[in-house]
Amino acid sequence: MSTISATVAGPSIVQFVQIDSLVVMKIVKHVDSEMYAGLNEVAGEACQGLLTGLVSIDDRRLEITNCFPTARAEPMLDGDEIAQNNAFYEEQKQAEMLDMLRKFRDMNIDYELVGFYQAHPFGACFAQETIDSLIDYQASVPDGVVLIYDPVKTRQGQLNIRAYRLSTKALEMSLDGDWSPESTRTTGLTYENMLEELPVVIKNSHLVNVMLAELALEGGCAIQRSSSHLELGTRRSLEKCLRSLMSDVDDLNRTVMAYTKYVADKQRYDLTIYNAMQKRQAENEQREARGEPPLSFDDIKR
Repeated sequence: MSTISATVAGPSIVQFVQIDSLVVMKIVKHVDSEMYAGLNEVAGEACQGLLTGLVSIDDRRLEITNCFPTARAEPMLDGDEIAQNNAFYEEQKQAEMLDMLRKFRDMNIDYELVGFYQAHPFGACFAQETIDSLIDYQASVPDGVVLIYDPVKTRQGQLNIRAYRLSTKALEMSLDGDWSPESTRTTGLTYENMLEELPVVIKNSHLVNVMLAELALEGGCAIQRSSSHLELGTRRSLEKCLRSLMSDVDDLNRTVMAYTKYVADKQRYDLTIYNAMQKRQAENEQREARGEPPLSFDDIKR
């Protein structure tokens, strides 16, 4: 993750996200092509890309007008020569992104970065990598968002795109870098208020709206009766759901074990401090009886 300044550029004014239908089609096509090729299983990372658009201050609306996919990251390996290759790949990815934005500008297309999109089956996007990416964007672009696309629900006939951003409290805590349980409890940050979900509106052109209206007037019942052969089976999606659930349960078990270890270490540390304080207290009482100045407790508390 890149280095971030400790100040936020300013609070976001965006209240909802408007997505052009062109963006939706490009995201669906990109994700489907990678899923058919099996790149998600091979590369082990989410299919993702960058979003461009603009902010309408009067309407408090974030307009996403275009997008483009990002190149998949090369494996990060150890070693001096490998480190140079990794740095070269990162520079190449940055150059490709800047070149794409430059072409957008030359073609009179909105080229301001407003966030990124990722594809996660069943919307399971709540991971450390997603939070780190949001911190990177929102530290410099307060109105930046992430679009989470669910390819499984889309294949079942229900387009599922959600827009998230970090809450102000979570962003400030992330920039401070203090994620200890004590500070999290003090600020009142929980899984419920870490992310904010924004309403999503899909914008179609006038011609598309006219075509949809004509299709609705042609008799929806007849079309519904004749489309039974288009229903998708649920066996494959059920298998993916179970596999995802098993993986999430394993992650939950690892997190519970790590938290249990942290609680045990903290109790052991508190007991050590308490014993040292009691020993210092008894030593100070003996020094006062001999007329000597008492010792400080500061070195123990540190």
